[in-house]
Amino acid sequence: MAAVAGAQAESASDSWEADVALLYYNETDRVSALEPAIAVKKTFDDESVVGFKLVLDSLTGASANGATASSSAQTFTRPSGNGTYETSAGETPLDDTFKDTRFSLSANYEQPLENRMNKVVWGANVSSEYDFLSIGGSGTFLHDMNQRNTTLSMGFSFEQDSIKPVGGTPIALGEMKSAGNQVRTGDESRTIVEMLLGVTQVIDSKTLMQFNYGLAVSDGYHNDAYKVTSVVDDVTGVNVASLESGSLTNRYLYENRPDARTKHSVYSKVKRFIGGDVADVSYRYMWDDWGVASSTVDMHYRFNMSPSWYLEPHIRFYTQQAADFYTTSLSETQADALVASNGDLTSDYRLGDMDATTLGLKFGFLTPDGNKSSIRVEYYNQTGTA
Repeated sequence: MAAVAGAQAESASDSWEADVALLYYNETDRVSALEPAIAVKKTFDDESVVGFKLVLDSLTGASANGATASSSAQTFTRPSGNGTYETSAGETPLDDTFKDTRFSLSANYEQPLENRMNKVVWGANVSSEYDFLSIGGSGTFLHDMNQRNTTLSMGFSFEQDSIKPVGGTPIALGEMKSAGNQVRTGDESRTIVEMLLGVTQVIDSKTLMQFNYGLAVSDGYHNDAYKVTSVVDDVTGVNVASLESGSLTNRYLYENRPDARTKHSVYSKVKRFIGGDVADVSYRYMWDDWGVASSTVDMHYRFNMSPSWYLEPHIRFYTQQAADFYTTSLSETQADALVASNGDLTSDYRLGDMDATTLGLKFGFLTPDGNKSSIRVEYYNQTGTA
């Protein structure tokens, strides 16, 4: 997998600052994305700041549907329920009609309080896709102390999601039917509440440290309506035939995730000035009540080559433990028992065991008119159950 980002520029005019960026992302034989973004902000005389950010995402390509490769060709019903697509023998099943366009708009207002040692930051955001709508808001309180060498922060956010799968919402643990025989229900929803506690500390004239704890609680529909799990023979591991009327030749079950999730995270970061350069190292650990746990190490080192340009290598390591209910396939006996008990199930590789490495290089420079610009190129490699 590879990602390229570039054309980022920053300018100031009449106290307004603009930051424009263009991201291009490409996965080999999978998803491609083009993302233009613009952010603007203005600082007022009372040190309050207002900002807006607009992002447009255009995604195309092929997306894994969760089923396993088979020794024979496989046929699947498209999400709309009105057509089919096929996967050749030995290939990972991919829906090659994957397409999405996302619009995201966010706004924030930073307001110093009377004594200038405190401030609040208010935020609002809306994100829209053809099958998804999210509206949210946030508030963060920051307090400076210890001669402003220490900053304490506390933030809350709320998000309301509306999920409208193409063709309707499939019945959890129901079998994928042939085109025209799909059984679907209506739209779904989900709420997410998050809390963040943090402290930022100046260690000395060259070192800054940060530590955060985050808690996120979500309730509602968590399934990916387009993911299925293959059912295979108990002994041979070969795809089994479906016996239900209107079903496909092979048996595939739609996933069923819990309707609630609680996530915890801890985050630490150290930034240090070293002989004119800047080193930035962070670590994040996340765990939840689904059994997922992940660790992320992120490192940047900025070589300030001159006042007008710099180079910044980047390396990131990520590892993840799978959810308790993740599996690549189910035996026929397991599938029957799971359906009878209405158990949890997913074959979405994003909830499976995985390791990922990102290598990148950023080139930053000043344009002749004094604007800040940068170009960044990154390579991403993922291994595991993708």
